[in-house]
Amino acid sequence: MIAIIVAFMAVVLATVATLIRLLARRVVGVEPRRKTIIARRVGEGVELPESVLTSVAGSYGLWFGDRFEHHALVGPVVRSEGERVVRRVLKATAPLPAQPFPAQWTGHVMSSPSEIDSRWEDVTVPLRDGASAPAWLFRGDSADRAWVIHVQGIRTSRLVTLRSVEAAQRAGLTSLAVTYHGSGDGPATVASHLGQREWTDLADAIAYARAKGAPEVYVVAWSMGAGIALELLRREPGAFDRLALVAPATNWRRIIRQGVRNAGLPGFLAPIVTWALGSPAASRMIGMPAPLDFDRLDWSEAQSLDIPTLVLHSEGDMEIPFQLTKDFALGHPNVTLVETAAAPHGWEANVDPERFQSALTSWFATQSLT
Repeated sequence: MIAIIVAFMAVVLATVATLIRLLARRVVGVEPRRKTIIARRVGEGVELPESVLTSVAGSYGLWFGDRFEHHALVGPVVRSEGERVVRRVLKATAPLPAQPFPAQWTGHVMSSPSEIDSRWEDVTVPLRDGASAPAWLFRGDSADRAWVIHVQGIRTSRLVTLRSVEAAQRAGLTSLAVTYHGSGDGPATVASHLGQREWTDLADAIAYARAKGAPEVYVVAWSMGAGIALELLRREPGAFDRLALVAPATNWRRIIRQGVRNAGLPGFLAPIVTWALGSPAASRMIGMPAPLDFDRLDWSEAQSLDIPTLVLHSEGDMEIPFQLTKDFALGHPNVTLVETAAAPHGWEANVDPERFQSALTSWFATQSLT
């Protein structure tokens, strides 16, 4: 009997250890997680499996083709039919297939930087570790006005930031959409450090902008990109002049707790995951080059924020609770919080484009006059 109990406990512990490792890798893994769905053309629309994401209001991107190289801009819901939803197709880079086809549903409303400006430039930002980070450059109206650095979140691409680049273009400012170690289209790395190390890549991008003549630098950071920008400010308070955050990750302990809850798993797993990622020995077993410091990954109140900061977020975010952003705004007097209509994580610009664009554009325009 004792042997059976010991064997059973060994199986349980091994299962829990495997689950902890999987959860930890889910937090710091850099591989894209875009799910493939089966879509079907219906007249001038497209039929999709109905879900919270495919039925939400707004305009979105649908990637399709052999390598998902084609893009369709998909607009409002036309009708809902049980487990399927039909939305209007506004435009596409290629005709949608007549037969059911694999596709990927995203917040990318633009297929390439040329939809912002046909004169955009591919540039390379040299990094201090000898690597280089690709970036997209969009020239503004005048060389003596501020540059805006746009920082994507984890497991995505610079296409995400085109929604904020558009606002900067309207304000006449130069934009640089950058990459960093572990970002979807940036230099490779085995795992994300959630801003704890990636801040140097942003610092190098800002140095690039200043070397090219930027008199001021503003940063727009999406999701995990917020941690990169905030960590840079912690280390170099005068690194840049203005900050805007979209659906910002400001407290990773509570974000992990929310992720465990969303997965329907027991709550006690969340502190174990944070312990594993913060432990020198356990983090090595997970594949991390160095452990994470979760005290430093909590920007809710621990750091003074002395530059004007705009935050855009919504109650609809099920990945990063809106309460975290409200706490962040309350803890920093220089923060202006703009709440959009309820949107899934990072889709504020899709669900509520007028409020998103007007808030950012007016913020750019006001600050750029100073």
